[in-house]
Amino acid sequence: MIYFENLSFQSALSLMAALIAKKKLRKYKATSICFIDSTLVGEKFVIPILKMMGMDVKKLSFAMKDIKDENDELLRIRIHRKDLFDIQKKIVESKAYQSLFDPSWGQGILQDYLSKGLVDGSAMDSTSPNRILYLIGVIQWHMKAEGSPQSLFVANSRAWFDLYDEIALESQIKLLAASKIEFKKSMIHQFIRRHAWLYALLKNFKYKNNNEALNTADLSLNRLYVEGRGDINFSKNGEHSDFFWQINSDFPVNNILYKYVNDDEQKYLIDQGVLAIREGVVTDSKYQRSYTKPKPNHHLARFRQESKVIRLILDSYDLDRFYWSIFFKQYRVKLFLTWNKYSKDHMAISDAIDDVGGISVLWQMAFDGFTFSECQSNVDIAFNYSAFSNSLETLLGSHIKHRVIVGYPKDYVPALMKDRARAVREQLQANGAEKIVFVIDENSVDDDRWHTGHTLQQDNYRFILEKVLETPWLGVIFKPKAAKTLRKRLGPVDKLLCEAEETGRCYIYESSGRHNTSAPPVLAGLSADLCIHGHLSAGTAALECVLEGLPTLLIDREGAPFSKLNELPKDKVIFKDWPSAIDAVMAHFNTPGGIPGFGDWSSIINELDPFRDGLAAKRIGDYLHWLIQGYDQGLDKETVMENAAVRYRKLWGDDKVLS
Repeated sequence: MIYFENLSFQSALSLMAALIAKKKLRKYKATSICFIDSTLVGEKFVIPILKMMGMDVKKLSFAMKDIKDENDELLRIRIHRKDLFDIQKKIVESKAYQSLFDPSWGQGILQDYLSKGLVDGSAMDSTSPNRILYLIGVIQWHMKAEGSPQSLFVANSRAWFDLYDEIALESQIKLLAASKIEFKKSMIHQFIRRHAWLYALLKNFKYKNNNEALNTADLSLNRLYVEGRGDINFSKNGEHSDFFWQINSDFPVNNILYKYVNDDEQKYLIDQGVLAIREGVVTDSKYQRSYTKPKPNHHLARFRQESKVIRLILDSYDLDRFYWSIFFKQYRVKLFLTWNKYSKDHMAISDAIDDVGGISVLWQMAFDGFTFSECQSNVDIAFNYSAFSNSLETLLGSHIKHRVIVGYPKDYVPALMKDRARAVREQLQANGAEKIVFVIDENSVDDDRWHTGHTLQQDNYRFILEKVLETPWLGVIFKPKAAKTLRKRLGPVDKLLCEAEETGRCYIYESSGRHNTSAPPVLAGLSADLCIHGHLSAGTAALECVLEGLPTLLIDREGAPFSKLNELPKDKVIFKDWPSAIDAVMAHFNTPGGIPGFGDWSSIINELDPFRDGLAAKRIGDYLHWLIQGYDQGLDKETVMENAAVRYRKLWGDDKVLS
């Protein structure tokens, strides 16, 4: 068979030219053509012409949730767990990379930034390594289903194409590069980021930023800048907060710097004592780089695409480091605190904070059960859940000076939520619910080719809702990850949800923050007799419930056989699908005293959080406070970090800080 990544006039010409010019390609005389996407010209002209020539032309139908390998591992997971590490290594060792290498790449942590940037992007990004590796897997899956021994894949031309060809050939897929003529918004974006003055002009215009906060700020204070998630909440009420560490410690609130996006946020932050500034760019015409602007060594025609990719990443690094350095200097920022290790951006900002003698700090937001390429990081200090989380950092190749074990950061929440949880439980009980299940979902997107999709999430609701409607003593609580779009994404299942709500035995948390639902998972868990996470590859919400002693099940529908969580007991914690899980739940509820060990994580819980004392957020806040105090004493960066590490070891144990 012949496959097209994007069937267009240009890609069809590329195939014809290759078949004429290269004799070894003439064996691909297929009568069937499948395409992933097509252009308007491809649909209106190329496809009809091919059909007139007797070709069977069809769009390849596939869904990400179905594409698994021989280990029953979802291909999307395996790509992040293994394949992107492999291609990253091949790219760095390639002739193109070595030819373009320049001594200017040796400064700061630029090489880590560049390495991560080379494999950035999800399968939804048409230019990413993830996309081409995924499509090779999709074609392999389709070939197996069709019984096709070999195929030709006409893929969009991209950097390091020869490396992808080598990988495809292992599956008897020959890659052919198709020429591509297009002009995207991303090209405008790239042009803007290449010109710092234009970037600053447009960003400040967009956010109406004139740096007015500089005129009123107390610049005598050493500050901590928080890169938040839009959860602006200083109330110790258990709901999501970017300041969870501050409200659980003595960290002085007036040392905090935060960017707001609207007037309501600004007022709230100022009322709390935070220095609130508008999103935008701080500029300083007198500022001089403390580093050399990086560049490729030289430009070779045969490495044109590789040079373009590398130059784009280097330009992005320079822009971010340049402006963040100015920002940190102007506001006297000494600590940069972030949760976002999932892109390369934090590395450029880490170098920027180092330019002013400051410290970069990362706190672990989500539980990872296996190495995930997006999680590679490079910071001065990382607050991790456990020794297991630390071990993943080593496997990832992350570079962290001090790895601090703190436990699960939101473990203070349950004590604040019990009254609210009891009220919801009593509400469902008043309508006949004797047993209540809490169901945890994930987000989804419309195109299920590049994401596990809405249907997988709909199943998280459909099966349990059907059981609730047929069982008058059963209740259910949902705390969707993205409540704002839930009803639309549920499609026809929303009707079932409405019917269940009418019984009074179904409750759903829909209040939302800037991005996600504001209620924490454990709030719903505390109202229930049992928790079920519809996924195993993403287990943070489930862990939050388990740490409170709530029996919790995981359903591994996608396939994550290499996750730490797969060590949990099968058919008591781990299930392969919703029907088997619901059957087990009903058997558990109908067994006097319940099934022993049902939903029990005790076999691995010590490895996931060695503390479980409700003090993780306080440990983080105290540590950050010690760092600020060190700067207040006039100490240098390395001394400040070492003193804090020594102090933490004395309080919590020598094994809790790895330096």
